Amino acid sequence: MATIYSGFHVKLKSPLTPWSDRLKLARFAWTSRQCFLPNKEQVLFDWVSHALSCYYNKKVQVPLEVVEDLWTYLDEILHSKKLYNVLNQGKTITLNPSLAKFVVRESREVATLTSSLIVPVVDTLTTLLRQGESWLSNPHNIILVLGALHFVPLENQSMEDYYSAFQAIHEALFAIILCYPKIMLKSAPTFLNCFYRLVTSIIHEGKQKEKDSEKLLKCARLVERMYTHIGKTAEGFSILSSFMVAQYVNELQKVTLRPEIKAHLTEGIYCILDQCIENDIKFLNRTLQKGLKEVFDELYKNYTRYHKSQWQGEEKYTA
Repeated sequence: MATIYSGFHVKLKSPLTPWSDRLKLARFAWTSRQCFLPNKEQVLFDWVSHALSCYYNKKVQVPLEVVEDLWTYLDEILHSKKLYNVLNQGKTITLNPSLAKFVVRESREVATLTSSLIVPVVDTLTTLLRQGESWLSNPHNIILVLGALHFVPLENQSMEDYYSAFQAIHEALFAIILCYPKIMLKSAPTFLNCFYRLVTSIIHEGKQKEKDSEKLLKCARLVERMYTHIGKTAEGFSILSSFMVAQYVNELQKVTLRPEIKAHLTEGIYCILDQCIENDIKFLNRTLQKGLKEVFDELYKNYTRYHKSQWQGEEKYTA
C-alpha cells in the first residue's frame, strides 16, 4: 500500500489524476501513518478547500458526485478524532478567511450542512480570532470573517441547528469585539449588520410559542450579553447608539414577543440607551414614524423608570 501511495502529494495535485483517485489518496493520507509530509494535515485541509473553491469559481470541471464527496471529506476532517488529537498536541490548522467565506456561502443552501460543516468552520474562525492580531493582523481578514458570518443560515433551520448557528455567529462577533476593537470600530456598520441579523432573528423566532423556549432563551441571553458589552465597554459605538435603538424598535413593533425573551432583550437595549445623549433621544423622537415612536416612547418610559434611575443611583453611590 505504501508503494501505491508513494508520491501522493504530486498525484493529489496533478490534473492527470482522476478526481475519484485524488479523493482516495486524500482519505488514505489523512488516516495513514505511511504517508509522510511536512504539515500534512494543513496540506490536505488546504487541498480540499482549494478544490471546492476552484469548482465553484468555475476554474476546473469536477463531476457532481465528486463535489459531494469533497464536501463530505471536508466534513470528515473537521469532525475527525485525528484533527482533535493534532490540535491537542499544540499544532494548528489555519483556515484562510477568504476560503471560510467561500465554504459558508456555497454550503448554506444545503440545510444538512449547517451543524455538520458551516458551524465547525465558523468555530474554527473564532478560534483563530481569539489568538489576536498575531494570527489575523490584516484588517481585511476581519472584514472577510464578517462577510462569512452574513452567509451563516438562520432561516428554515431545525431548532438544534438554529441555536448552534446563532451561537457560532455570536461567539465570532464577540471574539472580534474583544480582540480587535480598533479594527471593529473602523468597520462598525458591517459588524452591526451581522449583529442585527441575530437581533432580528431572535425577535421573530421569539414570537413562535411552539418553538423550543429554552434554546430561544439562550439566544436572547447572548443578544443581551452583546448589547451589554457594547454599551459598557465599546465607547466608539456611542455615536451609533441611536441607530441601534432605532433598529431594535423597528423589529420590536412587528411582533408580540414572549415576555421571558423580551425581558433579556430589553435589559440589553437599556445598556445601549445608557450611551444615548440628549440629542440622540431628540433625534429618535424627531425621526421615528408614528407607530415606531409609540413603541420607542414606551421603551424609553420604562427605561427611565426602571433602569436609568437605578443606574444613576448606583453611579452616585459609588462616586
